[in-house]
Amino acid sequence: MRITLYIIFFLFTLNTSFIKKAFRNNSLARWVVEKSSSLNIQGETNINSFECDVTEYLRPDTLVYLKNDGAKKLCFTNSGLTIDVRRFDCHNKFITEDFRNALKADESPNLKILFITIDQFSNNSNSQVVKGIVDIELAQVVKRSEINYTVKTLPGNRIQMNGSHIFSFSDFKLKAPKKLAGLIRTKDQIKVNFQLFFKAIQ
Repeated sequence: MRITLYIIFFLFTLNTSFIKKAFRNNSLARWVVEKSSSLNIQGETNINSFECDVTEYLRPDTLVYLKNDGAKKLCFTNSGLTIDVRRFDCHNKFITEDFRNALKADESPNLKILFITIDQFSNNSNSQVVKGIVDIELAQVVKRSEINYTVKTLPGNRIQMNGSHIFSFSDFKLKAPKKLAGLIRTKDQIKVNFQLFFKAIQ
């Protein structure tokens, strides 16, 4: 009987130590998405180039993640950004309308960016480059992509992350816009630039 109690006590102690270690290696934290975050898309036609912007982020979203020291990654839990496609401004009425139509804004008005992981970075980062994995959902099609971010830590527990990635309209089963019976054709590839600002909270 005494041996059995010793075994139970040993297993309980071992399990408690394991749980404490797991919590040390995986601490929960949050980032609030700031209004100053923006998204820029650069594209080209067979005639010239164009840019479309969403210059501010209006949703009060918070990203929640686990800091996994073992893997040296921030692992996000169902956290992301939702951008209204109808807010894209291409600085020309006709280009803006064509671009929104190409993204099927009326059928699927939201562009969603779901964060999966980001490499850990220093609390005193100044242009440190890290890799992140995101799921991009556009027109009800999801594409997983690896994004390189340049990270800067700012005063007041704020973080700036700049990143860019090349996508294609065809990645999301979309057709690049055409005008004048195909005489003006938008190229399939577009460059998406992120400028994101977060405030870290406990």
